[in-house]
Amino acid sequence: MWYTVPTLHNTVSAVGKESFMKRQQEEFTALYCRLSQDDGREGESNSIVNQKEYLMKYAKEHGFPNPKFYVDDGYTGTNFDRPSFKEMSSDIEKGFVKTVIVKDLSRFGRNYIEVGSYSEIIYPEAGVRFIAIMDNVDTGSLESNEFAAFTNLFNEWYPKSTSKKVKEVKKAKGLAGEHLGAPPYGYLRNPDDKTRWLVDEEAAAVVRRIFSLCIQGKGVSAIATALWEDKVLTPSAYKVSKGIGVAKKSEHPYNWETSMIASILENVAYIGVTESFKSTRLGFKSKKRIPTAKDRRTYIEDAHTPIIDRDMWEKVQMIRANKRRPTKSGTTSIFSGLLYCADCGAKLSLATANGYEHFRCSMYKRTSRAKECTQHYIREDALKQLVLKQLQQFLSYLQQFERVFIRQQIDATLAERRYELSAKQKQIEKDEKRIKELDRLFRKIYEDNVNGKLNDERFYKLSDGYEAEQEQLKQEIETLTAEVSEADTEATNVTKLIAVTKKYTRIDELTPEVLNAFVDKIVVHEREKKDGKRTQQIDIYYSYVGIVDIPTDAEMRQMEREYTQRTKRQTA
Repeated sequence: MWYTVPTLHNTVSAVGKESFMKRQQEEFTALYCRLSQDDGREGESNSIVNQKEYLMKYAKEHGFPNPKFYVDDGYTGTNFDRPSFKEMSSDIEKGFVKTVIVKDLSRFGRNYIEVGSYSEIIYPEAGVRFIAIMDNVDTGSLESNEFAAFTNLFNEWYPKSTSKKVKEVKKAKGLAGEHLGAPPYGYLRNPDDKTRWLVDEEAAAVVRRIFSLCIQGKGVSAIATALWEDKVLTPSAYKVSKGIGVAKKSEHPYNWETSMIASILENVAYIGVTESFKSTRLGFKSKKRIPTAKDRRTYIEDAHTPIIDRDMWEKVQMIRANKRRPTKSGTTSIFSGLLYCADCGAKLSLATANGYEHFRCSMYKRTSRAKECTQHYIREDALKQLVLKQLQQFLSYLQQFERVFIRQQIDATLAERRYELSAKQKQIEKDEKRIKELDRLFRKIYEDNVNGKLNDERFYKLSDGYEAEQEQLKQEIETLTAEVSEADTEATNVTKLIAVTKKYTRIDELTPEVLNAFVDKIVVHEREKKDGKRTQQIDIYYSYVGIVDIPTDAEMRQMEREYTQRTKRQTA
């Protein structure tokens, strides 16, 4: 009986064929599709569905086995941080993919350096064939497009150009006062116009409370604690409660971060101002954003309904600029940031010695040996008594003689500036008359030049001189007009201070809220010794009006009688 004895060659061939068939079944052809939001504007031909149909037809017609789709829908081509592309790269590293096919190079990517790196270095070294059908690129063919590098360069130019156009459109919208981003806490998008904001009264009440707590002397940590104790939802938790999606849901709905409190207190949106272009991207390829300088941002006044009035917002900014930092012993003072040296103008700093908190000139502290200034020492408890007493007298004065105070402030302003304002107003009229005269002169020399009565050299010399004089006069008019209008502003400031005083019937205790409401700054003079007694002067600069000379009771009654008599004569 004859039979065939298997040889080693036959056995190896059979095993090799089986291994080859198995490996071929495991290997597949990668069909890669990509579409970003910007690419979607190019039309239906680049849609994911059309890309799939096109690639599958090509793979079947050219005999590429085991096609597998990798799809990145909605991802930019300027970088390769895409989920399906990463999956395809992982399969290439494992040896599963031997061919990558895309419709064209722009579907693969729009960064010409990285596209070239993959198609010319990474894939060939991994034994992977790369095909871009529309651009005639095939790394497995000698007839591959030699101008692929130029195609890649053009593909990168496209998103760069698109990015520039989008920026220009956003810039135009921002300059027109349209809101480019999501509304801050306290506002909602207008359902009838997505570029406009409406006040969300529920959240706005919390914003007002945050500003009020700051006016009362609370720091950001104390405000955050107060909101947490009252179980006030954080902005992100509040959005979730209203069915608005957020990027990250907090596990602690009442845990207000101090940074959030600070951003609310510093946000100009709450006084009706739109702040646009607060950040910019490093480039069209980068997603990282960096803050822009304040002077490069755009501010549009009255863009939406304010939640906080401007006076309160500005007062809060002043408080924030003079943050009450604790001393080494951990103590703070309500006066921190408000006290100034009468001699050198430096701020007074808080210190503790012998169990007493006191203030002294910071310039003296730094240069005590050089003696550039003296100590200007004042104890905090003594300062509290002095300031409280003056505020009580000031409030009593305004409550009893409000009309006298208003007239006194306005009369004092006008008495000091009546002649000056009159002179400036006359100068404005004189400048305006001269501008009209220069216009007439310019027309005359132009006619003389056209008619040949005045040569070109003389014409240009005269016209340049007239134009320079006109420009100087216009700038002078602008400056003088602003100075004249200051008188009206000062009268308005008196009214604002009166409105503040009406919130208080009496002041029994000097609190941060009272101090911040009435006082802008306090100037401390050096102590003096007269007739064996040590005295020290302090000057209180009241909000809106500065220093107020409070008269004695007898003086106030006399002013009241004079004011009444003057009123009777005017109405008679």
